[in-house]
Amino acid sequence: MQVLGTMIYEPCIRGFYGVVNSCMGGKDMDKNAETESGQTDMLQKGYYAILDFIDQMEQLTQLQNKIDITSNITKIWGVFLEYIPNLIDVETCALFLVDENSHEFVLKKVSPEEDAVVCQKEIDFQIECGTFSWIINRGQPAVVLPMALKEKNTVIILPLCTVKKTLGVIIVATSIEQSSITQENIRLLTMLARQYALVIENVLLYDKLKKEHTALEKANAEITILSITDPLTGIYNRGYLTERIPQEIKRAMRYGHALSVIMCDIDHFKKINDTYGHLAGDQVLKQFVQIITGLIRLDVDWMARYGGEEFFVVLPVTDFAGALHQAERLRAGIAKRPFDVDGNQIDVTASFGVTGFNSQETFEKEITPELIITTADKYLYEAKEQGRNRVIGGPVNCFSDCNG
Repeated sequence: MQVLGTMIYEPCIRGFYGVVNSCMGGKDMDKNAETESGQTDMLQKGYYAILDFIDQMEQLTQLQNKIDITSNITKIWGVFLEYIPNLIDVETCALFLVDENSHEFVLKKVSPEEDAVVCQKEIDFQIECGTFSWIINRGQPAVVLPMALKEKNTVIILPLCTVKKTLGVIIVATSIEQSSITQENIRLLTMLARQYALVIENVLLYDKLKKEHTALEKANAEITILSITDPLTGIYNRGYLTERIPQEIKRAMRYGHALSVIMCDIDHFKKINDTYGHLAGDQVLKQFVQIITGLIRLDVDWMARYGGEEFFVVLPVTDFAGALHQAERLRAGIAKRPFDVDGNQIDVTASFGVTGFNSQETFEKEITPELIITTADKYLYEAKEQGRNRVIGGPVNCFSDCNG
């Protein structure tokens, strides 16, 4: 741009003085040659200064293009520190942002870092003397006398303002005398502050929306978990069982795996409630679940409360024989461990109905969730009929043949 500008405007300057020279006559111009030369130099210097100013303005307008909206404060502060030395000599520079809760100006970044304490004191003193509020209300940069940064000659306060609000300020300390700071310096610093404020606003807005989105996702996830969780025992509820069983059947069929389920029921649970109270019954249910979940593969198997004192344990990739063995382990684990109910040790037993299928077998009836649940419930009923505290089971196809 500067090269192009020189090509266009320098001939114009020379042509202008050539016209003036021919009109005034050589003699008069000879007398004014020295004056003309000085004026030409001044015009050329002014011309190059304008080009430099335009170039700096263009660089400032590209500030937003260098910072992605997903950037953090550290990155955009680094970009700011790259730009500002082109506008003014900087010895200390500090960024303060407004805290959304306290509405105070909080120090976020400072360069060099060892000047953090003195920069905090500087803004505190400027606030106390009333200068700071005046600058913020105006929304324009201001050159002020240093109060804590006394070894510096000049302090410039740059408000970071958008149309909506004030986001913070940047304090710039320089060794330049106040009288040497030009309007050009202030204009460029003003542009830089405005561009930087827009960048910060976008980054903070993105960060806020991201946090809100994350919080919303977390809340939705928690709602989903609550909707499928039994509030008393912390395991899955009946709704989840109803939703998940069809998926387990479909997966077993697709990959040629076995699938088994265990339905269990705490023996004489009504007697526990009648004897010790319903709160004690709740304690028994919790301890029952803790024992069961401690004996199954939590990375594969899962447990759901079917209702009251009835539970299902689902065993993917487990054939019927394996499920029978597992059910016996669960029964023994419950029977040998006394339950602690308000300081009282009580014995608890449970009955188990087991069923399952191997997807590679041939079935007379379609394997459905209803069929599996009904079969398991049938075997559980038989276990209770035969005296409780026992395991009874059979494959799904056997039950369907016997009751088809």
